[in-house]
Amino acid sequence: MPKHITRRNVLAGLAGSVLSHSLPSRFASTLLKRQSNLDPSELARFRERLKGRLILPGDRDYDSVRRVASFNPTSDKHPQMIVRCTGEEDVVRAIAFARDKSLEAAIRSGGHDLLGASASDGLVIDVSPMRAVRIDQQQQTARVEPGIRAGELNAATQKTGLAAALGCHPGVGVAGLTLGGGLGWFLGTYGAACDNLTGADVVSADGRTLRASAAENADLFWALRGGGGNFGVVTALEFKLHKVGDVLGGALAYRGDMARFLRFYRDFMQAAPDQLAVEINVLLESQAVGAQPTVVAIACWSGEQVEGRRVLHPLRSFGPPLADTIDMVPYAGLALRLAGLSAVLPPQANRRPEYNYWRGGSLRELNDPAIEQLTAAAQHAPSGCSIGLGHYMHGQVCRVSVDKTPFSRTEGQLTYFFSASWGDPRMADASIEWVSRSWVAMEPWSARATYINYLSSDDQTSVKASYGQSYDRLAVMKQKYDPTNFFHRNRNIKPA
Repeated sequence: MPKHITRRNVLAGLAGSVLSHSLPSRFASTLLKRQSNLDPSELARFRERLKGRLILPGDRDYDSVRRVASFNPTSDKHPQMIVRCTGEEDVVRAIAFARDKSLEAAIRSGGHDLLGASASDGLVIDVSPMRAVRIDQQQQTARVEPGIRAGELNAATQKTGLAAALGCHPGVGVAGLTLGGGLGWFLGTYGAACDNLTGADVVSADGRTLRASAAENADLFWALRGGGGNFGVVTALEFKLHKVGDVLGGALAYRGDMARFLRFYRDFMQAAPDQLAVEINVLLESQAVGAQPTVVAIACWSGEQVEGRRVLHPLRSFGPPLADTIDMVPYAGLALRLAGLSAVLPPQANRRPEYNYWRGGSLRELNDPAIEQLTAAAQHAPSGCSIGLGHYMHGQVCRVSVDKTPFSRTEGQLTYFFSASWGDPRMADASIEWVSRSWVAMEPWSARATYINYLSSDDQTSVKASYGQSYDRLAVMKQKYDPTNFFHRNRNIKPA
């Protein structure tokens, strides 16, 4: 299977890559490297105290390390320094240095934030080198460091017949995913990733190392499970695992009437059992008259096989499909089922894009007017764009009491995104403009309470609406653990 065919570049076109072209002139000012005005001797002493690496502008790997997964003109930052942490001590020292020198700090693990929150022109605390994993098969738990990505944890747990309830994309870091809630293939059976978090180690804004669990700093533990990166740097996460063997999963591809399929998908998911999750991506390769979009549906059934085949039959018989790779597969190998689609997908799905820009939100419901707007957006898309739908809220994720976590849950709600991927820098303006225009046009059908990991605006009105009744309590927690708002590169909760 080509390495570039993953759930995310089929579903969203998100892929990191090396920038090899200059960007349009209107972004030129953002490309100027900021030279540090700090005393070189101070930097030398700081570097000596680190167990990891301090990377500065001019270092050979500076350009590659500073890039985030969704790299585009809006997330193209030139930090004064990047601290590649290898342990908790490095995080403590990096926070202290940033505070002492009044440097804005961004925290990076997987780097997939759609607003580029893990990028900064100040100091980047990069915890991606922290990658230890410990599985306790008897207790059915996993302890992982924040540099671990979902696919890596899936591979580690599969060896023991267990699985964590994480997201759908194997390349996303587990830390950012979980802090924002974390919706994935098991949302109906085991809930969100944050529901399965049992503990975390955190470095606070004042450099304290804290343990957060139901028994220790329980208020912080509550805030971490959906409150985003507002309260500290998480240096370890502990998850409850579940017994999961093979799942019935894979992908189907159709080409034809997009609106007709979306109406089918809406009705199909409204009757979905807890064990079913289906993610949709509509690939838009050409604006040519009469060009048909390619609709990709990726399904995961985590229940009994015979029942799963019965439930999936209407989806598999729609079309007929161009390709169908659904079969019994180890859960950790679900993404590999996309390989069978490569021959029928448009060229964009078989390329590694150099740039990506996306915006999304949550829909109250996939009604006919919303489908009409999605279809209209598709008709005006530049080559290399896509529209995604999924994370249909049902089952266990909706049964968790609203006071257990700050993560918003509304049954029947689902997420959407508009994504543009391109290689030619001259396509930046048109690509970004299409995504932004399409996203704004969906506002009449979008939910006020948006899934935080898809929240595409960091203004206070949007943040407060997304947290709803939990916001005031979160603001109190922010005042307690980060009263100066040191951690503000996020969907920011202001100290009370």
